[in-house]
Amino acid sequence: MEEKAIAKQITKSTTAVHEVEQVSSELHKVGMYTTAAFAAGIGVWGVICLVSAFTTAGGPIALIKSLFGAISGTM
Repeated sequence: MEEKAIAKQITKSTTAVHEVEQVSSELHKVGMYTTAAFAAGIGVWGVICLVSAFTTAGGPIALIKSLFGAISGTM
């Protein structure tokens, strides 16, 4: 009887994931970035207005005094 060598072959199966980007998901990304850009612009505008109010009123304490005077009607 002859001895036969049996070789085992190990095969690895790899799965390739192909991501399919849909148009609707890309539009959602564009909408998200557009909204974020507008929100950032509004935030910068608000900070500029607050700094302008500080300089016009003469500082933050004077601005707060003016605010409470305007609310109470003593200005």
